[in-house]
Amino acid sequence: MPVYVSSGQVVVPGELVAEGSYEVHGPFVASGKRYYAKVLSVAVVEKTKQVRLIPLKRVYIPSEGDLVVGKVIDVGPTFWLVDINSPYTALLLVSEVFPKPAPQQRELSEIFRVGDLLAAKVLSFDFAHDPLLTVKEPKLGKVARGLLVEVAPARVSRVIGKRGQVADYLSETLGVELIVGRNGRVIVIGKSPDNEALAAYVVTRLCEKPYVEDPLEEAKKLVEVAKRRWSA
Repeated sequence: MPVYVSSGQVVVPGELVAEGSYEVHGPFVASGKRYYAKVLSVAVVEKTKQVRLIPLKRVYIPSEGDLVVGKVIDVGPTFWLVDINSPYTALLLVSEVFPKPAPQQRELSEIFRVGDLLAAKVLSFDFAHDPLLTVKEPKLGKVARGLLVEVAPARVSRVIGKRGQVADYLSETLGVELIVGRNGRVIVIGKSPDNEALAAYVVTRLCEKPYVEDPLEEAKKLVEVAKRRWSA
């Protein structure tokens, strides 16, 4: 039985994707053995008679262990409220910053202020309570410098790549450090403003297309083009 889409094709809600023995993953509606797209998506056709539908618009839903880049939006008596680019506002408790009991509120605002960027991990989330964050692990906490790049959360995996290959390549080739938040925020820290701007440009372009078959090869092409433009 046939598949009606090709890899990289954008499908609209209600569009027939496949029928018969194909296995469909993602947001779809089935009528018998006919499968229709449920939301605006990009189709990816696998060789093993599988079709994946990747939503073009997807909000970030926290998951335990995720690295996120958050913005402090309020300071409470024993916690910070953090915007993590999600429908859910996160809490960073004092106990997840300090090993001992909390200092007073006036001291909290001296540690993390409203507007500060934080690299944090999602400690827990269960839909019944706000996500809890921690910054106790190495390399977490306030991000004092760098460029913030915001991309679609559904596409941030391109910046990471398989086994971190894309992020490692960009870091080594462009001489930058990347903090890649699963919530669609990437911080680029370079030795110079030019390094940061170049890397930020590549990260942005890498996440623009609805579908990229090989993120590592696409990153290499973008770096070559960017370097030519920057050196011209």
